[in-house]
Amino acid sequence: MKTIYLAALGILICCQLAVPFTMIRSQETILREGKRFRFRTRPIDPADPFQGRYVRLGYRDDYISTPEGEKPDLNYREPIYAILETDEEGFARFSGWSHEKPSEGHYLKTRYMGMKQEWLGDSRTRIQKGIRVDIPFDRYYMDEAKAPRAEELTREATRSTNCWVNARVYDGKAVIEDVFAEGRSLRVLTEEKE
Repeated sequence: MKTIYLAALGILICCQLAVPFTMIRSQETILREGKRFRFRTRPIDPADPFQGRYVRLGYRDDYISTPEGEKPDLNYREPIYAILETDEEGFARFSGWSHEKPSEGHYLKTRYMGMKQEWLGDSRTRIQKGIRVDIPFDRYYMDEAKAPRAEELTREATRSTNCWVNARVYDGKAVIEDVFAEGRSLRVLTEEKE
């Protein structure tokens, strides 16, 4: 009987070690084998008492363009695959979507978040931009002491220059590689301006 308990305890310990190992291995595979895309951002910074300090990122181009008036037959938060391309400036953009996993090209597994609409100038008219998608990598975790300074730098940078994220995309999943403000890595900027 004691042997059964020890065997069960050994299996439980192995399972508990396998879960974080699998998660880390998955992230490392994406960083090593994934294609790099640059996403334009709009940063904001909260602190989460359970998860630590991070720079929260909002994305400018979080939609897939559709013709005016076209509304797909999708339910809110329904899983879809968003096709990724690079625009003429070298930034990522979504060019289409599919219910099925694409057999080629680069894509991001995401969710439908409703229709993207913008106000037309100063008028009370809204235009439809496309299908809003959930970009699943919206937090960039940093050293506790550096995150507030990084947020300040990104906030300043987005007022006058571009701010973007380098993310690696592989098999529908993505991992943030680095965040850039003023064309420079946040890691470098926070080291210089402490």
